[in-house]
Amino acid sequence: MKVIRGNLKGKKGIPRNGLCLGVHRAGIIERRLAKKLNRPLTIWSLRPDNEFLAYDKADFQDRGLSATDNLDEIDDALIFGVRGAPPQVREEAAKRGLEIVADATCPYVVEQEEAAVKFLELGLNLVMLSDPNHHGIPRIRGIAEKLGRPLFIVPTVAEIEDINLTRNEPIGVIVQTTFWIESYKEIIGALLDRFADVHIRNTACIDSLQRLPVVVELARATDAIVIVGWTEGMTTRMVETAKSCTDKVFEIKHPDDLDPAWFRGAQSVGVIGANETPEWMVEETVNRLEALA
Repeated sequence: MKVIRGNLKGKKGIPRNGLCLGVHRAGIIERRLAKKLNRPLTIWSLRPDNEFLAYDKADFQDRGLSATDNLDEIDDALIFGVRGAPPQVREEAAKRGLEIVADATCPYVVEQEEAAVKFLELGLNLVMLSDPNHHGIPRIRGIAEKLGRPLFIVPTVAEIEDINLTRNEPIGVIVQTTFWIESYKEIIGALLDRFADVHIRNTACIDSLQRLPVVVELARATDAIVIVGWTEGMTTRMVETAKSCTDKVFEIKHPDDLDPAWFRGAQSVGVIGANETPEWMVEETVNRLEALA
């Protein structure tokens, strides 16, 4: 059985360690600050359970770094994590006098937030094309609530009918950062049919624009594909994208999750990691699959 790894090398916006730019950047910021300040630091995170999985968790803990989504657990200083924070959390942190030593929010998340604010300030009704369970929803919902406006979440064409607006009411459309715009053509087409005044901003991050096409290539070139990841954002998008090409799609969180029975009769297997999957985990998955050959 031939094992083929998804080739992300040289892809614009994807660091050599295979992580997305936002996660890679946040890790650098957090570790450098821990070393420079030489004191315990807490990262406020929308997903504290996943905050350090892209790196060596023990290493981060040894540096005095921890993560939480509860301001009550932060005594004096904090870093906003890669996924950002709703404006209400930022305001409460300032009100409590907590020291914000850094904001490691992904630049593409910041762009998405800026697009949402611009649409809302223009008087548009905000529509977000996204999985309703995505961790980024609280940020955008918080922005809409602060400006006294609703947020309409549209994961598929079917949910367009749930938007209780008339045809002539203007809408501003943004997309989940981990979505590939190719996946949205049908939804966007349906929105253009339903509404007369539609403004669209493609807020997908560069990682999704680069990683998801590789998933398509890999799924079409192999008998089965293994996606190593655990986040409901990019990992979910990668699985959905792969399933549009083949039925043999297997999602694992760790190499230990591999089941040899999945690959009986397969002549080739593709392997690719998600945006928060460390390099060693992808390498170990490849090694174990090659041992089955």
